[in-house]
Amino acid sequence: MRVLDKSVMSLWAKKEEKNGFFFWLPLMAHLEDTMNVSRWLFEHWLSDSQRELCRKGLKDMGNREAVSHDLACNLASFLGGIHDLGKATPAFQTKKGFNNSPTLDDELMCRLERAGFREITSLTLADPEKSHHSVAGEYLLKKYGLKDDIGSIVGGHHGKPVDRILDVCDQDAYTKNYFQSDDSNSEIYGQWSRVQKNIFEWVLHESGFSNVRDLPEISMPVQVIYEGLVIMADWIASNSEYFPLINIYEDCPEDQNDRFWSGMRSWVKDRPIQIDSCPEKHQLFNDRFGFDPREFQEVVYGTVDSIKKPGIVILEAPMGLGKTEAALAAAELLMAKTGSSGLFFGLPTQATSNSMFNRVEKWLEGLTERYDSPQSLRLSHGKAALNDDMNRLRNPASHVNDDESGDENVFVNEWFSGRKKAMLDDFVVGTVDGFLLTALKQKHLALRHLGFSKKVIIIDEVHAYDAYMQQYLEESIKWMGAYGVPVILVSATLPPEKRKSFIEAYLRGADVKGRDMDFPPSADNYPLITYTDGENIKAQTDFSKTDDKQMQVKKLEEDKLIETISDLLESGGVLGIVVNTVKRAQELGRACKTEFGNETVEILHSSFIATDRVAKESNLVKMIGKDGMRPEKKIIIGTQVIEQSLDIDFDVMITDLCPMDLLLQRVGRLHRHKIDRPEKLKEPILYVMGTDLEFKFVHGSEMVYGKYFLIRTQCYLPDVINIPSDIPLLIQKVYGEKNPDIFGSLASAYEEAKRKQQNEIERKVSKAKTFKIEHPKPNKTLIGWLKEMNNSKTEETATAQVRDIRETIEVIAVKRVGNGYGMFKDNKDISGRISETGTAKELAKQTIRMPDYITCNQGISKTIEWLEDYNQENLWEWQDQPWLKGELGVIFDENGIFEMNGRKLKYDNEYGFREVREDGKIQSCG
Repeated sequence: MRVLDKSVMSLWAKKEEKNGFFFWLPLMAHLEDTMNVSRWLFEHWLSDSQRELCRKGLKDMGNREAVSHDLACNLASFLGGIHDLGKATPAFQTKKGFNNSPTLDDELMCRLERAGFREITSLTLADPEKSHHSVAGEYLLKKYGLKDDIGSIVGGHHGKPVDRILDVCDQDAYTKNYFQSDDSNSEIYGQWSRVQKNIFEWVLHESGFSNVRDLPEISMPVQVIYEGLVIMADWIASNSEYFPLINIYEDCPEDQNDRFWSGMRSWVKDRPIQIDSCPEKHQLFNDRFGFDPREFQEVVYGTVDSIKKPGIVILEAPMGLGKTEAALAAAELLMAKTGSSGLFFGLPTQATSNSMFNRVEKWLEGLTERYDSPQSLRLSHGKAALNDDMNRLRNPASHVNDDESGDENVFVNEWFSGRKKAMLDDFVVGTVDGFLLTALKQKHLALRHLGFSKKVIIIDEVHAYDAYMQQYLEESIKWMGAYGVPVILVSATLPPEKRKSFIEAYLRGADVKGRDMDFPPSADNYPLITYTDGENIKAQTDFSKTDDKQMQVKKLEEDKLIETISDLLESGGVLGIVVNTVKRAQELGRACKTEFGNETVEILHSSFIATDRVAKESNLVKMIGKDGMRPEKKIIIGTQVIEQSLDIDFDVMITDLCPMDLLLQRVGRLHRHKIDRPEKLKEPILYVMGTDLEFKFVHGSEMVYGKYFLIRTQCYLPDVINIPSDIPLLIQKVYGEKNPDIFGSLASAYEEAKRKQQNEIERKVSKAKTFKIEHPKPNKTLIGWLKEMNNSKTEETATAQVRDIRETIEVIAVKRVGNGYGMFKDNKDISGRISETGTAKELAKQTIRMPDYITCNQGISKTIEWLEDYNQENLWEWQDQPWLKGELGVIFDENGIFEMNGRKLKYDNEYGFREVREDGKIQSCG
């Protein structure tokens, strides 16, 4: 065992003044804390799959046949112990405290002086900020002969590796920052050099290595995992609730071993679940979901169960076959097969994530009961903290493992709260953005990769993501391939080229060459399971023939809309109208209300206050869901929100023309269940508005979807759609390479639309590259990995980057009530009650997003400045409330009117948010 020089023990890592008392933590205590935590995390928190990934990603310089588990664990220990070596420098040791008394700084300087660091108390460095301790650590390791793989991990442990190796080599210009002197022969230079080398050799030997040559080489993907692990270990070891600082007059913690175990007992709330085997399919479905598996679900189970080396699985099937349960069952099988210890379930929107949360909770409850292993479950999106279902699981952490506490097996572990730690939690339901962000250059990205690399990934409704989002989705999938993480993609309508791209991305991440990818001929089959088994691409097409539902398709001129609705609903029924923009939903809603009465018409779109939209969706499901109390006559007018995971059933449907895959998603809400219907609506009919023989489509539709796929959809739109057998055929026609039969001047219009579509795709691909990380490359280091990274400060702005959406402003909308204000839903004055937690929390849910057209004239920055001044004058008291601090509010008057940027804005629960003209008509909407 290497002995530490006494002067080493005078170096500090942390210092704090609390209630007039001085506290510090010796550097060696923090390094030992972090070393122990890092080792523990490797052995007990990582999944089996991650440990195996790390083992396989190391190359033993001793040339033994295989790297052992112990070597991989020792490396975690070494990296944790050496991460703050750069703090053993004058540049760091002379740093002043931020909010501490200068006396505390002086005490620590005097301690260093007494330990032999002469003249440190009077030292003034010219450029101490040029040698941040993370880069300083990397520089010192390079001097000791370590390669850049380990060096870049240490250099990046504060969230961002250096951009260039020159950034490390250039530290030669700041010798005093490291040794207090430029003279390498001076006594003080020698002392700093000996102390630094002493720490390095102590950590090396304490971690189980005899010399530098024993340290393994690390592949790039595994470097990311180790960096994430070191950051996590550092954060735990730096938490003074777990690892407290000591009194300034103490030299070191009393017992380092007791300190470690006490800290970890405080941090640990559960252990990763490791599944050795799964129940057979009937038992699994009954235990988790309460029913026997359907034929489709049995095939999914059997197919996944047969995979020897899992990779990516793509499930394509029509609505109503139970894809969600099939995906969860497949995930459980894959957890057992790969040693993964968690799940991420990603969906397109916050609303769909919220509705999925309960279903995953039920599945996880069954899983934890079977394995007697309590687990943390998290909802992850911008408004997750306001979700009642997740808040219900926030049990006291101290009771989680108490068998007599009565707590549920599924709970929320608060340590994983926050933007950067959320994905480290074992089981997460959220928007797909959480996954897309694994491909965005951001500080502490390694933490997100660490979290995802231990899970099985399910991404639902993958057809819904455009060319821009697909760039981030494919890059994220590519990294999952590099980690060997099982990925399940779910869709009812997936274009064949997207399916191929996803599989290629995964296999390329796994270092499979394109020439070795042999795709089976399965494009016309439906349902379809496409999956990889090692390097092999396979397809399961053996499903029983299901009875087709024959749907008539009729084109409808919009000037015949009211007349057609009157005729269709002559004897009652529920009619759905799905349009492509909020503005059209509001305009058609007004026209239908005028003709058929307010009580008959409901409007649903994204421009409602969040709680109003949730209530509308819930009421809609209760009314026209599977077991709903169906009204005698109803017209539901909505936008794309209707096609996203709402289990509702229309007797007849009218839709705007849209791309074929989305049109088929909308069709999934037509005659969804077997129920009695009005005689005139016994047979399902789909009416399509917005077709045009000259390809002059509604402006809003073109803006949303582009003209090219509208043309192709119109050209291939049949008079009858057989569901499900026609789904793959129609998708292939619209998204295939064969051009439709178009002649004359229309051919020119088509070619122009095609050219614009290709240019738009190229623009999106090029734009996505701006902040997208590079592909995983085994022989690279982390140097430059996050060069020119995105500097988004919030999850919201980062999400805007991966979705290619304009940044918009979210506000809390309230309404003037007397001399105060209240929520739109109950019109009660709550202005004097916002100090009540329940009131403030409910108020924080009343959010709405202002469409970008409202800010386009003034610009978003000036609009925010205006709103901040407005809030300072009218809602200043919000900044004293935890749930409202930092939020922007808007007080609409008694009539629901608010004027801003020269625009008259109106909100009500009937039409939602819009701009109105003086005559009261809708001017514009999102």
